[in-house]
Order: sequence, then structure tokens, then C-alpha cells
Amino acid sequence: APQEGIVRVAEIVGKIKAGGVESVVFEYLRRIDLTDLEIDVLYDDDSDYAPPGDIAARGIRIIKIPAYQKLPKYMSTVKKICRERRYDIVHSHINALSCFPLRAAKRAGVACRIAHDHTTSSKSDGWRDVVKRAARGASARAATDYAACSEAAARWMFGDRTVDAREVRIIPNVTDPARFAYSEISRDAVRRELGLGDSFVLLHIGRFVKTKNHQFTLDAFDALTKRRPGSKLILVGDGELSDDIKRRAAGMSCRDDIIFTGVVADPERYYSAADALILPSFYEGLPVVVIEAQSSGLPCFVSDRVTKECDVSGAVRYLSISSPPDEWAKAVSVVAPQERASAHEAIEGTEFDIGVSAKLLRDYYFEVAHGRRKR
Repeated sequence: APQEGIVRVAEIVGKIKAGGVESVVFEYLRRIDLTDLEIDVLYDDDSDYAPPGDIAARGIRIIKIPAYQKLPKYMSTVKKICRERRYDIVHSHINALSCFPLRAAKRAGVACRIAHDHTTSSKSDGWRDVVKRAARGASARAATDYAACSEAAARWMFGDRTVDAREVRIIPNVTDPARFAYSEISRDAVRRELGLGDSFVLLHIGRFVKTKNHQFTLDAFDALTKRRPGSKLILVGDGELSDDIKRRAAGMSCRDDIIFTGVVADPERYYSAADALILPSFYEGLPVVVIEAQSSGLPCFVSDRVTKECDVSGAVRYLSISSPPDEWAKAVSVVAPQERASAHEAIEGTEFDIGVSAKLLRDYYFEVAHGRRKR
């Protein structure tokens, strides 16, 4: 039976893939003070990965559940676990689809149900956008408390009136600035491993999905090689469009200068090795890669669909998603070498520093668990 005085929390993370929302949740779970907290992680059984071993090593329980596509089984399983584990809080991180686990938690009698949005949406998403927009209202109704990674995400998910009434808690996507601090040793090592020499290196880190706009990155890089010959592009990540993007790259004149690394366990090394980050996304909630890149002192070139909240250091330049690739290439081409050793200090002590935000998340859990709920 659960101990008295302990606040019991279920983190619903959905499908665990490379990077993404789940990695942010795990970063919080690595650092949050577990005194008087008992945390479970519930994840879909069709995930590409299991939660990292260091999470379970902290005493956090890992529970595999049916994928939400098997909805009746998913709902009944979540409801059963909620009753057995007697959670004080169910914190769902699956954006608009939070309506499903939160409804199950409500039926199980869980008093505090947090709908947490980590993204926005775009009509470029097609049918996915339609589903998201339809589900977000249901998620809000199933929740007792609202959270989002940024104001833009909050407004998309919960609406202007709710945000303006200060009913949404902003819990930012975070990083460990010290981990992503620039390293000359890492820079030299990665450049040797990949045969980069003294080339100018453009970096993209992200899942290979439509949202990330990889084709535009390829086109911008192609234009960059005309302005800055000998440049290299590193694409870190994997995803459903990976093979398609590789095929497109293979047909380009700059194909020998494009490097696909797949998923890496040490992205901090690649930030150090690069000279600029590009992120022409159609939309984002709050991309943690931009925070990590700033910790490493990288100039960041991101689309105007990305929230301005992620420009912590002043190193982020926003470019129109409607501009031609050559306009992006022109902006990137003038990047000059700069001092990067102390760049991580701009992130330290801010809300994007996991050491700060993990304490804020813990305070939030105790606040909502002790009855300060909106509904």
C-alpha cells in the first residue's frame, strides 16, 4: 500500500522514440528530488525504446501499457493501474491525445490530472492536424490542471483566454548546460572521426518527420555550398522519413558533403563539432535542441514558426519559413568563428536549466496535490 504523506505521480509519456518530448521528461526525472515523491512512468508497448536504465535505478517504476491505438485496452489498463497505484497526480505529456489517459484517470478517481502540451500544430500536418485540433478540447475537459512548454504551446492547446487568466503553468523544455558546454576536445575528436577537417559545419538534430522540414535543410545546404564551398552538413536523428531524405540527398550534387549519423547517445559532441545549427521547422513547442545549441555557443538559424522564448542567449536568428533556401544560406554563410567556451553560462540559472526547473516541477506537484486545483 502507498505510504502516507507520499505524493504519487504517474508520468504518461506515450511512445518513446529517439529524442523528443520523452527525453525532456526523463531529464526532469533524473534530477527531481524524490523525497516524499513516488513516480511511475507509463509508456506504450510499441515504443522504439524503453525508458533509460538510470531512471529505474532511481527507484522510479517503469510500466509498459498497450498502445493508445488499441483504445479500449489502453483505457481499461490505465484505469486499472490508476486504481491499484492510487495516484495523487496523473501528468500526461502526450499533447492533444492526453484526453485518453486523463479520462481513464478521471474514471479511476484520480483527483489531479495534468494535461501538458509540448507542441503546436500546422495545416501542413494534414489529417494529423485535424485530429489534434479535435482532441485538444477533450484533453482540456478531462484535466484539472494545465501545463505547457511555452506560451505558444499553451495558447495553441488551451486558448488565449485560459492563458491570459494565468491558468496554465509553463514548464519549459530543459537541458543541462554543463553537459552541452563547448568542448575543444570533442570538436577535434568528432571532426577527425567524420573527416571534417577545417570545413564549415552546419548541424541539424531532430527526428526525421515532416514537421522538421528536412528537405528544406537539404536545399538550404545545397545553396550554402555555392556560397561557402567545402561546407559540410551533419544530420543527427532517425525517423519515418529517414530513408526518403537519404534518397533525396543521394541525388544532390553536394551529396558527398552530407553526413547522416543516425541516433547518437552523445549529441553534445556534435554541437561542439559544428559551426551553426539550422532548424526550419513548420512548428515547434519549444525545441530543446536550440537551448542545447546555445549552451554550446552555436549560432542558431530557426524558422519564424518557432517560439521566441527559446532565444535565451541572443544567438538565435529567426528566418521566414516562406523565404527561399538561398536566403537561409546567405544568412548562414557569414557566420564567423567566435568564442564559445563560456556560452553555457547564459543558460545556467535560467528556467531552461534543469537544476532550476526540476525544483520548480517538484514544487508544482506538491502544490496541485494539496488541493489547489481549478476544477
